[in-house]
Amino acid sequence: MRPTLAARTCLVVGASITIAAVQAAGLEDLPKRKPGLWEMSMVSAEGKQGQMTSRVCIDTATDAALTRFGLGMMNQMCSKRDIRVSGNVATIDMVCKIGESQQTSHSTITYTGNNAYRIDVRAHFEPPFLGKSDSTMTQAARWTGACPADMKPGDLVMGNGMRINLKDMAAAKP
Repeated sequence: MRPTLAARTCLVVGASITIAAVQAAGLEDLPKRKPGLWEMSMVSAEGKQGQMTSRVCIDTATDAALTRFGLGMMNQMCSKRDIRVSGNVATIDMVCKIGESQQTSHSTITYTGNNAYRIDVRAHFEPPFLGKSDSTMTQAARWTGACPADMKPGDLVMGNGMRINLKDMAAAKP
């Protein structure tokens, strides 16, 4: 896998896990994602890779599995997890070990009911991760309707057509 493809995969999967981790942190008052097909557009402030768009099929069981996985990953990789909620906004400050790097991140997730959200993430890596010391990323996600017949819950299809199943990934043992 080329570094840019690896970075894209990490960003998409990371954003999905961030949502699950926030939901796992006991933030019951925040909206849960509506079951069905979600379209996620992600752009890096550095702008070199352009906008990445992906689609994910979610159901209640998949969200629960991703929640357990996100919480487990967060507990395993992160030495600091500060999550605050005010109204429809969750603010997350974390320090996590990603490969050989320490990632310090500040994220804000703004929910619009249960059918849209926006994540803004600023991260610093020491030493640099995949050649980057700092990264800023925004993801906008919106519910688009029922999942198509060719997608099962947990299927994530990236803009380049690469398909992975997040539920299967979460169920796999490391």
